[in-house]
Amino acid sequence: MLQSATAANYQSLAARCVKPISDSVSHIQFEKRSVSDLSLLYPESVLKSSDAIGWQNVRAIHFCHSAKEVTIPASDDHCMMLNLGASCFAYVQPGKRRFEGEIRSGEVAIIPAGSAWTCRSEGAELLLLYLRPLFVRSAVREVNFAAHEIDLTPQIGFRDKHISHVAMSLLHELNEANVVGRLYADSLATGLAIQLVRRYSSLKDVHIGHGGMAPHKLRRAVALIDHHLSDEEEGRVALRAVAQDVHMSYFHFSRAFKQSMGMTATNYIAERRIERAKKMLEETELPISEIALRSGFSSQSHFTTAFRRLAGATPKAFRAAL
Repeated sequence: MLQSATAANYQSLAARCVKPISDSVSHIQFEKRSVSDLSLLYPESVLKSSDAIGWQNVRAIHFCHSAKEVTIPASDDHCMMLNLGASCFAYVQPGKRRFEGEIRSGEVAIIPAGSAWTCRSEGAELLLLYLRPLFVRSAVREVNFAAHEIDLTPQIGFRDKHISHVAMSLLHELNEANVVGRLYADSLATGLAIQLVRRYSSLKDVHIGHGGMAPHKLRRAVALIDHHLSDEEEGRVALRAVAQDVHMSYFHFSRAFKQSMGMTATNYIAERRIERAKKMLEETELPISEIALRSGFSSQSHFTTAFRRLAGATPKAFRAAL
């Protein structure tokens, strides 16, 4: 599998799966785009998408392309791909590192968030499943893992019965496109997130996370933050008050929260505000300026900047694509 020191934990998978790309393709430049651009880049190739049927926890795209080579833009979300057609060859560039491998029919690939990748075939038929890192961390938190230890490395061309079964179930629900299917799909996403972390992250050999906040204090702190964010008074959160409520000094709370969640409390709040804003953009006709205030942003311009950074599109473009 991966031969680098940082990927030593993944050598148990088939050795043929991933190898560093040769210098002959090192000149290729990957353009980072939001995953939402996929249907804009290749509209004729998207057979089905969950965008129109309101799935919350997972995004599914049934993708079929006839070109010999297609580049999938980088996403802020983790991607799991199931190959539904003939064998294809993929290479991935997460940052400065590059990996490549063959993906046979029925095999899976895992592409970490922030990684563009290219698929070469005589005609690719793929099911792409996207999970938000925040959702994955939340699923991990439910089993008391230390979320700060999650680290994904590209996995290319392997078989996983659990992922394949869930993926095919999601494909069936994608074709059914009903309310019950939406609820079922969102429940399947949790199992998919747990499998992703349990088998293919740096947490795969960890049973209980150590350090950070005690699980009951972390749950209490997150619940308090989410409660404040659900309040329409601009979603303001007094973190010092949260720290006091869980009987910690502000300094200790800030450090322990980051250790447990893998992000600062401020960054967690920013992600949750964007999730709240997305829901209002989808479910209401409120002006964007009003949504900005209700999501806790001091101005529409600040909101637009943060939304573009975390969601990959402006609020206006996000709403227009619904």
